[in-house]
Amino acid sequence: MIITMIQSTRPILYSLLVLSFVLQTLIGSTWLQFVEGSLAIVCLAISMHDARRMFQIAGSLFIAAGIACMIWGQLSISQLPLLMTSNVMLISLLYMLPFINRVIRIGGYDRHLSRWLHVKSGNLGSLYVRSLAVSYLLSLFLFFAALPLVHRVLKKHLQHQEQGLANRFIASAILRGFGIVALWSPVEPLVATAVLITGISYMSLLPWMLGLSVLMFIAGGLWGLSYRKIKDEAMINASAKAPSWFKTISFLFALLLLITFAFLLQSALQLSFFSAMTFVLLPFSIAWAIVLRRFGRFVASVRLHGREGIVGLRHLLVLFLSFGFFNSAVSKSPLFHLVEGSVQSISHWPSLLLIVIFLVCFLLPVAGIHPLVVMGIFGFLLQPVLVIMNPLSIAIVLITSCLCSSFMGTFNSTVTIMSGLLRVNPYRITAWNLGFGLLFGGTGVLVSYLLL
Repeated sequence: MIITMIQSTRPILYSLLVLSFVLQTLIGSTWLQFVEGSLAIVCLAISMHDARRMFQIAGSLFIAAGIACMIWGQLSISQLPLLMTSNVMLISLLYMLPFINRVIRIGGYDRHLSRWLHVKSGNLGSLYVRSLAVSYLLSLFLFFAALPLVHRVLKKHLQHQEQGLANRFIASAILRGFGIVALWSPVEPLVATAVLITGISYMSLLPWMLGLSVLMFIAGGLWGLSYRKIKDEAMINASAKAPSWFKTISFLFALLLLITFAFLLQSALQLSFFSAMTFVLLPFSIAWAIVLRRFGRFVASVRLHGREGIVGLRHLLVLFLSFGFFNSAVSKSPLFHLVEGSVQSISHWPSLLLIVIFLVCFLLPVAGIHPLVVMGIFGFLLQPVLVIMNPLSIAIVLITSCLCSSFMGTFNSTVTIMSGLLRVNPYRITAWNLGFGLLFGGTGVLVSYLLL
């Protein structure tokens, strides 16, 4: 009875938390921040029980460490709500994402973009490059929903190929496209977390991450050309609906508009970019649905799937709120000053530090540790280094290293989903993408070092 009541009130409380964040950001009132923090405590309490085991453990450790820091720093219990608000922005961003997802679906952009995979080709090399591109575009806002969509199309194309070859082709093309676009995505949680940790602006990071994304896409395409000697027999005589250039260009134009509006709002209200993106997503989605003359379907889709998306936030909510509380508490305790000297000494060997960050972020997700947990730990440890080393370098190496998990993290959600679709062991997918992961992360380390 109690559990059912909690589950029914969870979407309401999550919505109130997001509303309090919006109001507090716009008004800047201390009492609103107190309300926001109090709601964060309640949301964390009702979400902990139903979160995944890994997030429960990580959240419990962050909370326990945060409470210890409060006691050590002799902080009053009345300050607890104010310590809970630092990561509510990330929760709010994730809360708003499904709205843009729904517009893309009702507008048919997912189906039209997938038609590029039907274009006639003579070998699997060119099909691989197109698969990488389609996964890249669809993953930008559809996230996990893009995986089964592209898989379904490729599975039909490759049904006459040897099963092992087809599985490797699909797992590498789809997951690498997913990871490559996430490098610069304005709605990627890992990018937003790295920006929060390092204190840099997203707009200063964007050119570098876009450049890295283009470079990795080219590398991924060249990697896929190893399939060019294999004929795509199934496609030579295939007849399918041609892809729509108008739909493709309008999708890219809408993406450009979204980022532009977020940037303008950031400049006008002096917000962080991700706060501005949080504010823009819902009105932009509504306006897009109206332009498409699909507003009724948009509302119906939100009503049908909205609750499911909100309830699904509980896992990351537990992680983000507990990690934010720990970071806020530790910054006000003697612990920060105790580790400051020893951590700063590592900055005398910057190349070694960058390599260590890469190896830890690269290996721990394979062992089952979520990359956001790894980044959260580094967020605390690296604070003293940020005053000495270029924060941009730290942000780049954190993002590139942690994003390796998107296509080779054995227990990462993307690899787990793909493992289920292909019915193969997730460690096999890790092995297939290991080489590209080393190239991906190693390139990030090199760029980070050059920017020091």
